[in-house]
Amino acid sequence: MNGEGQTSLRRQLIVRMLSMMLPLFILLWVIAYFSSQYFINAAFDRSLIRRTFALADRVEVMQGQVQVDLPVAARELLVFDQEDLLFHSITNPAGRVIDGEQDMPQLPGHQDIRPGQLIVYDGIKDGEKVRVAAFGLSLKGTSARGTALVQVGETLSHRSAMAERATLAIVIPMLLMTLTAAIAIAYGVRKGLEPLSRLRDRLSARQAFDLSPVPLGETPAELRPFLDEINSLLQRLSEAVESQSRFVADAAHQLRTPIAGIRAQAEAALAGARHEDAQHALSRIAQSTRTMGDLVQKLLILARVDAAENTLRLNRLDGVDVVREVAREWVPQALASGVEIGFDMKDSEAWVMGDAQLLREMLANLIDNALRYGGTRITLTVRRSEQGVIWQVADNGPGIPESQRAAAFSPFHRLSGSVEGAGLGLTIVQRIAHLHGAQVSLATGAEGVGLVVNVLFPAAPAQT
Repeated sequence: MNGEGQTSLRRQLIVRMLSMMLPLFILLWVIAYFSSQYFINAAFDRSLIRRTFALADRVEVMQGQVQVDLPVAARELLVFDQEDLLFHSITNPAGRVIDGEQDMPQLPGHQDIRPGQLIVYDGIKDGEKVRVAAFGLSLKGTSARGTALVQVGETLSHRSAMAERATLAIVIPMLLMTLTAAIAIAYGVRKGLEPLSRLRDRLSARQAFDLSPVPLGETPAELRPFLDEINSLLQRLSEAVESQSRFVADAAHQLRTPIAGIRAQAEAALAGARHEDAQHALSRIAQSTRTMGDLVQKLLILARVDAAENTLRLNRLDGVDVVREVAREWVPQALASGVEIGFDMKDSEAWVMGDAQLLREMLANLIDNALRYGGTRITLTVRRSEQGVIWQVADNGPGIPESQRAAAFSPFHRLSGSVEGAGLGLTIVQRIAHLHGAQVSLATGAEGVGLVVNVLFPAAPAQT
């Protein structure tokens, strides 16, 4: 079977770890970009402010007129930059530009600048974004009155280029680090999953019937609970296989005996010269076939009970009705055997959760056992108790010694001195009871005579 359509744990781990790193990488890139832009803007703004103050120092007032004493070299230095366009403007208190650009970007909100106030703002000049520093130069103490406006601006090309270079200087190492981390993650995941590969190899190398526990040596702690459950399952499966093997061996042995008897009696009948000998042999053959037929029937019932464990569906049943119907079916056979069947109904109804066919089979096995070994009277009882609902089958036969009661539920077990039956009746009863969550117990009958079989069912929940 190929891996198409299957989920790879390795791929899941790598994808999830990388999917967590990608948003982190993008976040760090954004932080790096805006951080670098902030600090670069701050540095350029300081440079712009120094230029503005330097230009303000060259402003003079002569005979009440604002003038600018700016040498040619200083003027060239003021406007020189390899990447950005620098420009300036000086406006007298009357609002007339006395030096520099005529169309400077307006102050934010068209506000008037106060003496000594410094404003740095963004604007547009000739369709291009610019950054401008404006200083209100107080003319107090001179022959002029009011405040001169000194402005120095620059385009943003240099700033943007430096921000991009700074971002790349941070992002490229970060990207390399991310790729290195991705390779390390893939390698680490592969190495971390190697115990799973070794476990797969050990399991695939096993023989089909090797149900021994999986060794836990050199197994990571995270795999221990998983392997513990596998070993527990293997142990239960081994016990089930062993039990099934013993059962098949016992069944083969039990079938071999009547088949051998039939063959021997048939040969005796064929070789017998007298009619009486042939009749006797045929009678034994009939008895052996009945025994074998009963054994085969019990084996089929037991197989059906075992198979029902995975498909069983429980319904709400009235135990009184089920027991009464089964008792009626067995009355003719009991009377023919000289056995009296009585039905003692303690309650008008006693509801249980169960499969009607299996419960009837369980009760039929109890009645069949009582007819074989139970004397002359069988009493069926249904009653409710605090623990649930009790089905009881009592007889006045020899009973089962207390020392043999635990073994009586084992397959093919027969009481000492008994050769009748298949030895599967109580085994079937116990397994059907187990499927229904019921408990089976054996007790001595009234006055120390006979056997009482009690089956305690959980009471069915009230019908809604």
